[in-house]
Amino acid sequence: MLVGLLVVVGACGEATTGRDARVSVAPDSAGVVDLGVGQPDLAKDSPVAVVDAPGPWPLDAAVKPNSGVDAPALDTSVDRGIAAEVPAPTSQAWSMGYYAGYDVTRLAVNDIAWAGLTHVAAAFYFPKADGSIDESFYQGSVAAGRKLGQDLVAAAHANGRKAVASLGGAASQASFKTSVAGTTRDTFVQAIVRLAADYGYDGIDFDWEPLPATDEPLLLDLATRVRAANPALLLTVPVGWVNANVKTSLTGYGALAKVVDQINIMTYGAAGAWSGWKSWHSSALYQTDSATPSSVDSSVRAYLAAGVPKEKLGFGIGFYGLCYTFPITGPLQTLSATATLGSGDGAMAFATIRQTYTTPAARRWDAVARVPYLSFAAETGPKGCGYISYDDEQSIAEKAAYLKAQGLGGVIIWEINEGHLSSEPEGQLDPLMDALAKLVLVE
Repeated sequence: MLVGLLVVVGACGEATTGRDARVSVAPDSAGVVDLGVGQPDLAKDSPVAVVDAPGPWPLDAAVKPNSGVDAPALDTSVDRGIAAEVPAPTSQAWSMGYYAGYDVTRLAVNDIAWAGLTHVAAAFYFPKADGSIDESFYQGSVAAGRKLGQDLVAAAHANGRKAVASLGGAASQASFKTSVAGTTRDTFVQAIVRLAADYGYDGIDFDWEPLPATDEPLLLDLATRVRAANPALLLTVPVGWVNANVKTSLTGYGALAKVVDQINIMTYGAAGAWSGWKSWHSSALYQTDSATPSSVDSSVRAYLAAGVPKEKLGFGIGFYGLCYTFPITGPLQTLSATATLGSGDGAMAFATIRQTYTTPAARRWDAVARVPYLSFAAETGPKGCGYISYDDEQSIAEKAAYLKAQGLGGVIIWEINEGHLSSEPEGQLDPLMDALAKLVLVE
């Protein structure tokens, strides 16, 4: 991911600055690509969106957050099979997984678990100042980037899935604004349409980050022009999660939803060692404490209230977690001045959490937030973790139930590379993708 600076609005409205994200595409000796993210997720997140409501909103009776009933044990023995054997989804919901070009050492294209996906998004292609698009896809050269993109599209289509080219990513705002300015705008629109045609991409994902309200008309105009240039393209937009304590307007997203096919909330990496906050989960389904004002539910309700149709709205599932350093040992704990978020996206990939940190003694379940976490009695692992928040098969079951109860459009995953357990036997390589295949993509 590209280097960027993220400004986060805390629970009490105080602006705090996250440190720069560092990209290190070379894996370490353990095969881990550490992006060095210590604040909100800069590898696939935008600045916190906020909403004009105190929150939390009342919960629908269909899904109660504190019912005390855990999800059933899951059968994780799904075999991905070869292309001809991958079943078509029976649900109309989408499951779009981002495949990060800088993270190919974790997951080769040939090893993608297609049964858990309806779409794959190639992350990222980057806008250039002259209106053209950088196609190197983090491979060191355009030729290598084109080869990876072509392989990804071919594999998706061979397995009956759609492929989307994701433009931008963290810190892409300045490049997007330059690309849509003046005469460069038409060149950029043509470049986007040509990119899709050259590779056979079925759609374009506009990952304009950060996306302040002042930029929303620019994105709307860009999406409208791309739609006019090729009406057949699927158009998607990832958007920021909601801080339920802070007042602002999301009304621009109702207009955007009339032009694009999907608006997906990046509901992961939604916690940190921030002023005014308590320790919290990376991707809570629900929240009730004003000092932990992030959850899937509060974000979903905010965008629905802003006019985004539920059938066009999706939310995110992170294939990575967040590590708070010891002595923080769980959610809802008061953060001292020295409390830190030890690591997140990259170093805390689900594969690392499952294979290095997870033990029966450490695992806990938050019956309100409806997500798991790990709690340690001492500094654990190279990052000195006391508390790790993450998603697993059980929380995916909860989120799948929520998706269906609310009638929402689907889910996105950042990033599918991080969920692959390469050292496990066949049938156990991609437990989260297998859960998605069984729970999200079936009626």
